[in-house]
Formats: sequence, C-alpha cells, structure tokens
Amino acid sequence: MTPTPDVRHLWVLRHAKATPEATWGGPDRDRPLAGRGRGDAAALGRRLADEDPPLGLAGLVAPELVLCSNAARTVETADLVLAARDERVPLDAYSSLYQAEPGTVLTYVREVDEHAGSALVVGHNPTMYLTVWDLLADGSPDRDRLESVGFPTCGLAVLALRVDAWEDVAPGCGTLLGLFAPPY
Repeated sequence: MTPTPDVRHLWVLRHAKATPEATWGGPDRDRPLAGRGRGDAAALGRRLADEDPPLGLAGLVAPELVLCSNAARTVETADLVLAARDERVPLDAYSSLYQAEPGTVLTYVREVDEHAGSALVVGHNPTMYLTVWDLLADGSPDRDRLESVGFPTCGLAVLALRVDAWEDVAPGCGTLLGLFAPPY
C-alpha cells in the first residue's frame, strides 16, 4: 500500500512474556517465550488478522514490514503475531536492537522503505516504552496516557507519525492512536 504523503503508522510492540531468567539456564538473548507469552502473541496475531480495520482503528495501515531484535523472545513474538496473516510480512532481525537505546530504534525506523505505509518494531523494555515516549510531543495527553498505562509484556502502541517520509521521523512527530495489552 502506498502511504499517505504526510502520515506513516508505526507499531511498537514489547515482546511477550518470556521464560523467567531464574528458571532459564542459558544466555538472556536465547530466552524463549513462556506459555502465557506464546498465547498472548498468537491472540494478538489472530486479532490483527480478523479485524478490518486493524484493531478497530479506521484508516490504520497494518504492518507491512517488521524490524525486530534478534533475541529469541522477540523473534518468536513477531512470528506468532504474523502467523495468522494471509500475506507474508518481511521480518528483519538485528543484533543491534537487542539492548538498544531509543535512538538506535529511530535510526532503523528512518531507514524503512518509502513505499511502506507502516512498520512494526518488536523489542524490549525500557527501550520500546522510551521510543514511544520520545515520539510523542512534550506535555501531550498521549504521554500522560502512556505513563498511566505503562507498557506490559506484549503491549502494543500504535502511532501516527506526521512526516512526509520515514527519514523525517523525529522526536515529537507522533500521535498515539492506541495502546493495547493482553488479553487480546
């Protein structure tokens, strides 16, 4: 879908509930999703596939590509969210998005193909929360809403970015279209 010239949709998803560190014997990057996390991510995917428009938000463009941390729990979350979709959605996993700062996430967002009207970023907290925070205007009610709701595992923020091109994404350019959390 060709994007509207002055708006892009950015979906920011925190990975679903992972196996607790205390019970996991391997490296943090390799921790898989817990049963609850798999269920939450699959439920979100079914909801996205079944609702038109997505999440009941008129004019919202479903994710056309995914940028993801290469940690096992983020890739698994993204795969489960995308599994119910009829069309294949390209997913690129990056080691630099694991333990990234919000500025790194925005660098990747600015490199999204201009033909895409929307992108999904799947990562970790506090980075996902702070990325959404940075994209919202100082003093906006959207920031107040984000702060009051928080960003739980498998939490999703959907933003409208008022920019002509992805490369123009900058702090404060976003409006919060919705905040979603399990159960989906």
